[in-house]
Amino acid sequence: MRAHTARGVLAQTLRKPAPNIYVRATGSTASTPSTASEPFVPVAPLQPLQRSAGVDQALIDSFGRRHRYLRISLTDRCNLRCKYCMPDEGEGDMHIPNTSPELLSTEELQRVMSLFVRMGVNKIRLTGGEPTIRSDLDRILAHMGHLSAGAPKPLSLGITTNGVRLRKFLPGFRDAGLRNINLSLDTLVSAKFPLLARKPMEWHQRVVSVLKEVAEQEEHFTLKLNVVLLKGVNEEEIGDFVNLTEHLPLEVRFLEFMPFDGNSWSQNRLVPQATMVETMQRHLQDKAGAAEAKRLPPDSLHDVANLWQVPGWRGRIGMIASMTDAFCGGCNRIRLTSSGEIRNCLFGEEGWSLRDDIRRGASDETLITTIATGVYKKNFKLGGARDMQELQAGSSKRLPMVALGG
Repeated sequence: MRAHTARGVLAQTLRKPAPNIYVRATGSTASTPSTASEPFVPVAPLQPLQRSAGVDQALIDSFGRRHRYLRISLTDRCNLRCKYCMPDEGEGDMHIPNTSPELLSTEELQRVMSLFVRMGVNKIRLTGGEPTIRSDLDRILAHMGHLSAGAPKPLSLGITTNGVRLRKFLPGFRDAGLRNINLSLDTLVSAKFPLLARKPMEWHQRVVSVLKEVAEQEEHFTLKLNVVLLKGVNEEEIGDFVNLTEHLPLEVRFLEFMPFDGNSWSQNRLVPQATMVETMQRHLQDKAGAAEAKRLPPDSLHDVANLWQVPGWRGRIGMIASMTDAFCGGCNRIRLTSSGEIRNCLFGEEGWSLRDDIRRGASDETLITTIATGVYKKNFKLGGARDMQELQAGSSKRLPMVALGG
């Protein structure tokens, strides 16, 4: 009787009309959310999966957000040592075997991916650390391609990579239907690369070369270039990065520096979105033949970037203002760490282990209950913090960026 009552409470909560929570470019919300009054009691969903608008109820949080985007960290290791991402201690590795007991095995990862797709996830991105250093990447890609082929509509498949090992995997991406590549590169000046990434200058030249190669393969790939801006380090390169969009069909995305454990964040190192826009427009005013960049509408309600484009140019510019103009209201992301933990927010402090469930012999229904618990406990914004100062104060309680996959 108690289980039946709990299931009824959960069902009533999830059937409530979802508020309009999309955060517009100005940062305002259409309505102020409130936390559901009923307590959450995890209950294994009945079979078949209970769907709402194509999404299992376990993927709907207390604010009505439907989580159809799964970001999977394949490893918390990286072959670079970028200062804003990796803690100072430790060494990066080039090749990570998939036999470590800390990691989800290939088979465990395939099971989890299949379950999420069955629940209604339609977008998967591989992250890290650096995902291309995991030894079973080819098998993971093949499984993603299989899932996409069997879905009612092809899945949106993507990867975020530093590009050092990217070229050798491009054929596998094409075969799997992985189209969306986000390449992280924080400077166009080779001499700065050892300072930022703590790796040889020659690696920078390799990344720039593959960047241009991928950008011109529009028939196969959509390329976004992620640039974390740090005051006094690379903000003077904003104009040079914007110039890439004149002749290359890519989206350059400037990211505000975010606080994580061990990355020495401080507000005086932050380049806010307002400064990005001002610097971009001033650069274009000084550039012969260039017009002012025009604001574009978002591609979807779940976009994290504010978009701009210079009329007549092939590419466009995105700005991700996680600190000064948080986009949390429309978030549809759920994260899986390389150790198999569900994380409901980039800034969240709590995780729920699917790996431990699987190794105890858990059924899919039990895994769904764990997922539902994590999703339902998601805060409305910033992992429960009020602002960037509170985020920074609590950074030691959160995983480092390299463990979360960005």
